[in-house]
Amino acid sequence: MSDEHTPTLQNIAADRDWWSAHAGEQYRELAHWLRGIAAKCRLPYTQKELLKLARRYDRLGGRGVGR
Repeated sequence: MSDEHTPTLQNIAADRDWWSAHAGEQYRELAHWLRGIAAKCRLPYTQKELLKLARRYDRLGGRGVGR
């Protein structure tokens, strides 16, 4: 039994193709968002961890910022 929310092979392939084409952009957006959260954070350890995670996402996004 399927409905409109059940993934089909075509939908899965289209999602995979979209993600392959846009993954870097998504990772860079997440990194930017994490840096914004870190800037508002008053806890030094937590801020450091958020910035480390942002750098990892930048690398995954292909920018290599902060290496």
